[in-house]
Amino acid sequence: MPFPLLAIDIGNSRVKAAFFSKKGESTPIWLPSPAAVLEWKDYPIAYVDTRGETAWRQVLSQVNAEELNISRKIPFNTAYTNRLGPDRIAQILAAWHVGEYPAVVISLGTACVIDFIDERGHHQGGVITAGIGLRLRALLEGAAYLPQVEPALSPPLLGKDTTEAIQAGVINGLGFELQGWLRALAAPPAKIWVCGGESEYLRSYFPSDTIFVPDLTLRGVWLWWHFIHEGSFPSY
Repeated sequence: MPFPLLAIDIGNSRVKAAFFSKKGESTPIWLPSPAAVLEWKDYPIAYVDTRGETAWRQVLSQVNAEELNISRKIPFNTAYTNRLGPDRIAQILAAWHVGEYPAVVISLGTACVIDFIDERGHHQGGVITAGIGLRLRALLEGAAYLPQVEPALSPPLLGKDTTEAIQAGVINGLGFELQGWLRALAAPPAKIWVCGGESEYLRSYFPSDTIFVPDLTLRGVWLWWHFIHEGSFPSY
């Protein structure tokens, strides 16, 4: 029988959480600090952690939260090593669980991560490159005379000043890079799944049938936790 769960994703830049009901309905939860987790101590809690920050881990241990990582049981086959990150496992699982392959899973956060699921439902590996924020920071820190620039939702193809030129180069550059990867991996009718905080800046570079799921990682945590404890997935 499905159980409610507080799912937490401790990422490099942000901590995201959602409460999943027994029916799989999710409600976003704001956790401004580790202490906020204590309000949920009466519920099962599962989390993935790519940051390793002591304060969060101490509180999660205090409430007996369950960490999900590569050492735990996962339901899909993967060609990756035992260093496959827990957030990636959750994202792949959430897409894999739908059962429509081949599929490409793209996370657009601090890092841009692309994972490929073949027509058999097997995870064949992935690609990791820098996200928008990291690319902008690299230009700021590595070039003496370039300014700090914020990303733009609709950058020009060619900038008319330095700020526009950086926005055009970074955002269009990553967008064109993604299109190249999709040409290499996602021949129709492959499903394309996208999540991550930087996805809005790159939405226009994806095909119209791309599936944008902001809580893909958290949904994967919920499914993964149920699989570990029940040996199967919730069905309705």
